[in-house]
Amino acid sequence: MIDHDMACRACTRALIAVPLNGRVVYQHPVTPDGDHQPDPVPAHRLTAVYRRCHLCSAQPPLWEYRTDGIVADIQNYSTRWHVCPTCAHLIDTGDQPALTRRCCAAIGWPVDGIAAHILAGLHQAIVLSREPGRTLLTTADPQPATLRPPTLPRVRDRLTALLRGPVAIPAPLHDSTGRNLLADSLEQARLYWIDTEFTDLIQQAHTDLPATTFTGPLVPLGPGLLTWAHPVDHRHRLAAASWTPQPGGWLLVGYRSLGADIPADHHTELRRQIGWLIPVHVRHLPDGGTIDADDPLAALAATWLIINQELTAAEPTPAEPALRRSYSRARRPAPEIRILRIKPVVRRALSQPATAGTRASLRHRFWVRQHQRQQAYGPGRTLRRETPIPTYLKGPNGAPIKPSTTIRVLGTSR
Repeated sequence: MIDHDMACRACTRALIAVPLNGRVVYQHPVTPDGDHQPDPVPAHRLTAVYRRCHLCSAQPPLWEYRTDGIVADIQNYSTRWHVCPTCAHLIDTGDQPALTRRCCAAIGWPVDGIAAHILAGLHQAIVLSREPGRTLLTTADPQPATLRPPTLPRVRDRLTALLRGPVAIPAPLHDSTGRNLLADSLEQARLYWIDTEFTDLIQQAHTDLPATTFTGPLVPLGPGLLTWAHPVDHRHRLAAASWTPQPGGWLLVGYRSLGADIPADHHTELRRQIGWLIPVHVRHLPDGGTIDADDPLAALAATWLIINQELTAAEPTPAEPALRRSYSRARRPAPEIRILRIKPVVRRALSQPATAGTRASLRHRFWVRQHQRQQAYGPGRTLRRETPIPTYLKGPNGAPIKPSTTIRVLGTSR
């Protein structure tokens, strides 16, 4: 889903994805006559992207409404409107005058002027011609929430309610069957919270992750939902990820968190309607499929690899008392939460400098690509067989990760 997060290279405005004849085209929200055409590029490639409500321009958008084509003041408007929670509330209640007053105040226009009159006509057209329902924006860029370990069962319950509820979500989770299957899986998922030190390590490690093949032994058993102490990817800003076993592989979902920038007037309403997590990237990872540093879910892959190296310690923690009581009343088993931490470093005496015939101690960590190793076996260990060695971080625990020297060239070969 995050693949549709595009912006215009010329004006840096977030573009609107519109399906057309089996493909997706990108449009400006407003296209004045004679202005430039959209020049779509992935939004994360731009230093800054202008993401504002298409009506008031005062807050980041959260919902998408659809209307008939609207022409006003010699301008062509898109049929899709990205709207902030406050403007969305006014649209849903049909309060067009209040919507116009809000937008005029944000822009600085007098409410009795000609421009306000034109704006009122536009708002009335939106209120009257909008299609039923609305879609949650998975390309929005909200301020992240602070997700604490004891609250994870509540976070999960709101996420499953979102998936089972009426709120529309873009493909590929828009169909009720896929949403319900994911919700069923999440209800059985193990809950993991990655502490700050481990999260910082993932933030370094995933950016240089080599192409790694994932098979059953590298993926934690059963379904799981993990959250990091803070977003781990400057491009996709993932706060959490989940995995669900499927025939022949796993369904992976990455989530952003909805947090600090929720308007106070709508905080309770949005927590009830959406919760804390918004699904922004979905993919099916086949058994034997690969993930590398360019994949939006590279941080999840790096987390799995480090867990597999047994560099982490799991510490169980109880849920909030109110949550435990709620689960008990519903006759649900008490939720289990695991905090994953990097194992403490065992301090050893400082090694002597390398001398002739010896190897100097490593001062950095770096990724070792997956490879085959000739393993001895059989009588007297005289036989050899190839054993696959998965990608792993080599080097002393706690040492900094060596910066990448890999240069990726995009283009045609000569």
